[in-house]
Amino acid sequence: MNSATLVPLLGFAVGLALGATARWTDFCMRGAIEDMLTTREAPRLRGFALAVVVALVGVQALALTGTVDLTKSLSLPKAVFWGGALVGGAMFGVGMVLTGGCGTRLLVLAASGNLRATVTVVLFAMVAYATLRGILAPVRGEFAALATIPFPQQSLPLVAGAAIGLAALALALWRRGPIRHLAGGVGVGLLIPISYYITGRLGADDFNPAPTESLGVTRTAGESVVYLLTYTGAKISFGVAFVFGIPAGAALVAALTGKFKLEGFERPADMGRYALGALFMGFGGVCAMGCTIGNGLTGLASLSPGALIATPAMVLAAAATMRWRQSRRASVLA
Repeated sequence: MNSATLVPLLGFAVGLALGATARWTDFCMRGAIEDMLTTREAPRLRGFALAVVVALVGVQALALTGTVDLTKSLSLPKAVFWGGALVGGAMFGVGMVLTGGCGTRLLVLAASGNLRATVTVVLFAMVAYATLRGILAPVRGEFAALATIPFPQQSLPLVAGAAIGLAALALALWRRGPIRHLAGGVGVGLLIPISYYITGRLGADDFNPAPTESLGVTRTAGESVVYLLTYTGAKISFGVAFVFGIPAGAALVAALTGKFKLEGFERPADMGRYALGALFMGFGGVCAMGCTIGNGLTGLASLSPGALIATPAMVLAAAATMRWRQSRRASVLA
């Protein structure tokens, strides 16, 4: 089997595994932030932190042994769009609170019968592609011209990776909690280096080179919509196959556990909120060069400078938006 066939097949398998794990364990950065604000144990936060540790160790092991050349990775450009990482990351954080989840979570929920998530993820994908190559691309280009600096060494030094890894490990092991969330974190974290190995090693082909990449949903969600529209003249990539695998895995677990349930918008105003969130996530995610998975896991594991800006921006903006929504609810009830 040639790499052009093998890589997408393995991409679908990775998506299947992520979707199944995320449905089983509720793996989600938005959920992790919510736990941080509302519970002492914060199980989803600790699961996400453990995923960061596993992904970081795995990816850097591939890089240090020369198994995968990370300098060719899409996560490590030779310039840092710091403005996009900061503003785009914050926009994504606000958006995922308004919509109830990041791109990955929306795909998981859509596969479980959530029609709100289905509509939102399509809007998110369309806005992301419009920002990448469509009508919003000039806006992004002008912004990038004003807020980009060269970064020829591409990745952060290993000492920064050690600091990130130790902090995340301390958070993950802070106190005892449900093994389900920690197991989910290990499983999702392993998918990051596995994906790099698939695209950077198994996908290496001098005659038909494929980009070295790992997991992310923002760009690939948009490309997935375009692939569906141009199927007869398009070739499926690792990223597109990965996106298709996520709802397949989530649907399988939802069916086996009896958690498939049709849900829709309760009020017209809710659809407006979700649409606004999709706009924020689509534009912000492309500017930040990644979503919660693309930056929070793949980016940090690759020691991307942009991810070190975008990930905290997502977390702080999401936390602030959650607090604001809670205060609004409290004032209405009062």
